[in-house]
Amino acid sequence: MTSRRVRELTFAGLIVIYALLTVGVLIYPSPVLAVDQWWLDRHMWGNHPEYHWFINHYVILGQRGPATLAFLPLLGYLCWRRRTSEPLVMLVTSLLLLNISVGVVKYDVGRIGPRDSDDVHQVFTSGTLFPSGHVSNTVVLYGVLAMLLPRFRRLIVSAVVFLCLTIGVGTIYLRTHWFSDVVGGWIAGALVLLVLAEVMPSAQRWTDTAVERFRKRRRPTSAERRPRKRRSAVPESTGEFDVAGAR
Repeated sequence: MTSRRVRELTFAGLIVIYALLTVGVLIYPSPVLAVDQWWLDRHMWGNHPEYHWFINHYVILGQRGPATLAFLPLLGYLCWRRRTSEPLVMLVTSLLLLNISVGVVKYDVGRIGPRDSDDVHQVFTSGTLFPSGHVSNTVVLYGVLAMLLPRFRRLIVSAVVFLCLTIGVGTIYLRTHWFSDVVGGWIAGALVLLVLAEVMPSAQRWTDTAVERFRKRRRPTSAERRPRKRRSAVPESTGEFDVAGAR
C-alpha cells in the first residue's frame, strides 16, 4: 500500500470520526456530552488551584500568535539556507487551511465553553469553541515543523504528541474548552496536515509564478538599461566664424 493510499484512508477515517463527534456535540443527550460532563465534574481547577499559574502560561505554546512569531526566525533561516520559499509557503498555506476549515465549523456549531456555562449543550449561539482552535493550531504548527525537519522528525513528532495532549488537558483545566472541543481540535489539525501534503505542490508553484512575474515587472527594460549620452562640457561649434575670437 502506497503512502498516498494510507493518507487517503486516514483522511477518510478522521472525517468520519469528526462528523460523529460533531453530531454528538449537537444532539442531547449523547455519549459525547456525557464525557464532557464527566470532565467538568472533576473540577480540576478548583481541586488543584496551585497549578493554575503554570498551566495558564504553558498553554501559550499552542497559541497561534506567539507560536507563529517564535517560528518565523527559524523558517526564515530555512528559506535562506535552502534557497527556497517552501518553509514560509508551507506555514502560510497551513494557516489558511486551518482558519478556513476550523472557522466554518466553529461558527456553524456556535458552542459556549464551561467558563461561561455549565450546560454542555449550549450550541447554535455566539460561541466559537468547537473545535478548539488552540489545540488544532498546536497540531498544525508543530506538525509543519516536523515536515520541514525530517532529520529530527521522530523527536519532533514525540514532542508534538506530548504538547498536543498536555495543552489540550490544560485548556480543560482552565475551563476554556470541553473535552470534545479538544478532541475535535486534534482531529481538525491532523486533517489540515494531511491536506497540506496534497496542496503544497500547487501552492509552491503559484508562489513561484507570482514571484517571477513580480521580478519581471521590476526588471528594467532594454530602453531603461541603455546608457545615456554624456553632455560635453565644451560647447559645440555652430559653424559660424567668431570675429571676436579671431582678433
